[in-house]
Amino acid sequence: MEHTPAKVNFGPAPTIDLSGIPEKERAQMLADYNNKVLDVSAKAHQMKVDSDALRATLNSLSNTTNEAAQDGNSVTITHTQQTSIGRTEIIMGNTDQAKTGKLTRSQTGERDWTPYYIGGGLLALVLIAALLGGGCLTSALMGPNRVI
Repeated sequence: MEHTPAKVNFGPAPTIDLSGIPEKERAQMLADYNNKVLDVSAKAHQMKVDSDALRATLNSLSNTTNEAAQDGNSVTITHTQQTSIGRTEIIMGNTDQAKTGKLTRSQTGERDWTPYYIGGGLLALVLIAALLGGGCLTSALMGPNRVI
């Protein structure tokens, strides 16, 4: 006779007793487990690739910044990226902007809505002028002898 265990270990264990579970359910559980192990392995591999790429990017940007500064040039280098390890924002250089350590809105990827606000404001002014001028605009567009 099978029985349900009284103790459950939620920590890492070398084996898990599945003897109390029917064969069909055990097979499904093992298949699900193997798929999750593959998913975790793929995620870990992607994070390592992204980490190595970030390391290479940092080395390249650092070398370029140093070379430019040694040649007597002022330099600010910025870089942002979103990867499996998160969002990385980099600013390097010997300028005042680089020393602040703060990226501009466009460097962080924020959209500048100012042109849209200006365009919307101009459109609103045209519509208000047309409504206030009411009949003048309609008669100017339609002419004196036209009927709508």
